[in-house]
Amino acid sequence: MTTLLMSNPIRVATVLFLTSVLVLGTWHNSCATDDEIKAELGKPFRIVLTAAIGSTGYSWSAEFDKAFLKLEESWYEKPDSKLLGASGKQVFVFVPSRTGNTTIKMRLARPWESSSVEAKVYQIFISPN
Repeated sequence: MTTLLMSNPIRVATVLFLTSVLVLGTWHNSCATDDEIKAELGKPFRIVLTAAIGSTGYSWSAEFDKAFLKLEESWYEKPDSKLLGASGKQVFVFVPSRTGNTTIKMRLARPWESSSVEAKVYQIFISPN
C-alpha cells in the first residue's frame, strides 16, 4: 500500500496537502474561536488559511457582504519547504466599514471545478472603535 501510494507523485501531493489542511488548520488575528472574529470599525484583521496553490491548484476564495467589509488585499505565501505538495499560506486582509454582524464564507476549490473540498464560515462581530 505504501509503495503504491508513494509511486504516484500526484497522490503524494494530494495526501500531503489534505493532511496539512487538517493538521495546520486556520488562524487569524482578533478572534475568539476559528469561526468567530471580533473586529473594530476601520481596523484591519486577517484570516490566514493553509493552501498548496502551486502544487495542487486549490486556492481559497472569500464571499462576504461588501456593505460591512472591504477586502483590502490578499496574497499567497509560498511554503518554506521544497517538499512536493508542501502547503503555504493564503492571507486575506479585511477592513470593517460598518458596525454590526456579518459573515465571511471561505471556499477551498480549484478554479476550474464547481465543487469545493473545504468550506469555512466566520461570524464577524464589528464594534465601533
